[in-house]
Amino acid sequence: MKQRNFQTQLAGQIGESLVVAELGRRGIVATAFAGNVPDIDLLAYRAGRTIALQVKSVRTGSISFDAKRFMTIEFEGDRQFITGASPVLNAALIFVVVSIGQQSGADRFFILEQGALQQIIQVNHSEWLAKHGGIRPKNPQSTHTAVSIAQFDRFRDNWSLIERRLSEEH
Repeated sequence: MKQRNFQTQLAGQIGESLVVAELGRRGIVATAFAGNVPDIDLLAYRAGRTIALQVKSVRTGSISFDAKRFMTIEFEGDRQFITGASPVLNAALIFVVVSIGQQSGADRFFILEQGALQQIIQVNHSEWLAKHGGIRPKNPQSTHTAVSIAQFDRFRDNWSLIERRLSEEH
């Protein structure tokens, strides 16, 4: 019997646990969900205020996304056309991207709103399609796209986004 590879699940588990621990260091109570909740991996709580967080983790390389989750894409045969941003996307949802280090303490955290992630993905996917005449070479119907960790640099250790959101009056 073939043994399952749990590397992706383990990376997700490690990433979520690292974010929960870091938020705890900052005086924020956080908990992960046991099951699959769309768009929410963690809840963070402080002083009567709760916010949802989405966590994406990677050990090496880039992070994969489905571009059609972030924008509307139409097809003419095999050619893809981006027709706009996704109208149902929650631009204010906070994403925490975790680059898992080789050892304890070598992890990197990038904190941004989903709207900023959407802009990065739209630029990446547009540029990639332009380079290939709008047709993905191996699988023309795929809307897979990737974001390199370097593209998140300006959001590194942006914990103040979470702190501000937990301080807002609603």
